[in-house]
Amino acid sequence: MKSKDVFLINLISCMNLNKNTVILFLIFLFPVFIATVEHGGSTLFALLLITGLVLGWPMWRSLENWEKKILIGFLIFFVLISFSLINTQYISSGIKKEGRYIMFPLIIPIYLLLKKYKLETGKIFLLGLMVAPIVMLSQSLYQGFILNFPRARGAYSAIILGDVAMLVALIVACALLTMAKKWQHFLIGLLVIGMALSVSIMSGSIGGWILIPITFIWFTWIERSKLGVKSILSIVFVGVFLVLSAYSIDKVKNRVLSTISEYKAQINGSSNMSSMSQRFEMWRISIFIWKTQPLLGTGIGDFSIEISQKIIDGKSFLTKDYSHAHNIYFDAIATSGLVGLLGLLIFVQIIPYKIFYSFWKKEHDPWLNFYALSGMATIIAFAVFGLTEGWLARKPFVLTYIMCILVFMSSISVVKSKEKEVISHKS
Repeated sequence: MKSKDVFLINLISCMNLNKNTVILFLIFLFPVFIATVEHGGSTLFALLLITGLVLGWPMWRSLENWEKKILIGFLIFFVLISFSLINTQYISSGIKKEGRYIMFPLIIPIYLLLKKYKLETGKIFLLGLMVAPIVMLSQSLYQGFILNFPRARGAYSAIILGDVAMLVALIVACALLTMAKKWQHFLIGLLVIGMALSVSIMSGSIGGWILIPITFIWFTWIERSKLGVKSILSIVFVGVFLVLSAYSIDKVKNRVLSTISEYKAQINGSSNMSSMSQRFEMWRISIFIWKTQPLLGTGIGDFSIEISQKIIDGKSFLTKDYSHAHNIYFDAIATSGLVGLLGLLIFVQIIPYKIFYSFWKKEHDPWLNFYALSGMATIIAFAVFGLTEGWLARKPFVLTYIMCILVFMSSISVVKSKEKEVISHKS
C-alpha cells in the first residue's frame, strides 16, 4: 500500500474519532446543562441536530422495525397534534407550541447520526447523570443560602429543576439495580441519588416526590414473577423508609401538609387561590372545552383564550389566564381533542414503553438491561410529572424526555448490532 493511501486512511480515521468525541461530549453535557444553564440543553440539541441533518440520513434503511415504530410514532404524534391548528385562533401562540412538539420528529436525524457512527451513548450519558447532581446541588445551595431564594430554581424554574433531579435519581437507581456489583458502586450511586433528592427537596417540587412511591409499585409489578415474598417486603420497607425520611424534613412536611390542606379546602367548596385549587379549576375548564370540540380540541395555543373568556363571563374564579392546563392529559384533550390525547398515549408513551419492556424481559446483558429499564423509567417518570405539570409546554422538559429516549433506544440498537456482527464474524 502506498504511503499516500496510508496517510489518507489515518486522516479519515482521525476525523471520525474527532466526530465521535464531539458527539459523545455533547451527550455528556446534556444532563449537566439542561436544568442549570439557560438554553444549554437547546444549544446542545441544536448542534446534534445540525450534524445529524448533514450526516445521518443514509442510515434510515438500516433501521430495525422496532426502531422505526418509535421514530415514526413520534412523527405521527406531531402530525396528530398539528391537526388542531385548524381550530386555533391565536396563531402565533399555536406556532410557538408547535416549536415544542416538533422536537419529537427532530430526534430522527440525531438518532441516525448515532447509528452511523455506532455510538453507544448510554455510558457517557450515565456519566453525565452522575455529574449533574453535583452542579445542580451547588447551584441550589447558592440560590438558597446566598441569593435567599425561597425555592431553588436552577436556570428556569423550581419545577423543572426538581423534576429533572428526581429523574436523575431514578435513572441512577436503575444503574444500581442492573449493573452495580461492588460496594464502591453502591456507595457512589447512593451518594449521587442523595444529592439529586436533596436538590428536589430544595426546589419544593412536590409533583416529583409522587414518583417515589409510584416507582416502587411499578418496579415491583414488572418484577413480580422474579421476586419472592422477602424481596417484595424489602422493597416495601425501603419505599416506606424513604417516604418517612422525606416527611421528617421540615420543608417536605410543610409542603405536603399545605397540599393536603388545599385539597381538603377544594373538596369542601372553597374558592381560595391556592395552587391546588387553580389546577382543579383549569382541569374543570379543560373538560368543558373538550365537550365543545371533542375531536380536535380548541387548538393548541388557544387555552389561554378559553381561560380569559371564562374569567370575563364570570364562570371561573381564576384571576389570570394560563397557557396550559398544568396536566399533559387535560391539556391534550382540551387543545387537541381525542386525536391529540390518543396520539400522546399511544405514540409517546405506550409504544416506546412496550418496546423497552420487550428488551427488559428477553435480554441478559447488564448494559442492555440498564438501557431498557431506564427507558421505561423515563416514560413512567414523565407520565407522573404530567399529572401536575404541563411539561409538553416547556422546552427543557421536552428535550429531557426525548434525549433520554434517544440515548437509551440508540444504545440498545448499537449493542444489538455489535452482537450480530460478532456472531456473523464467528460463523
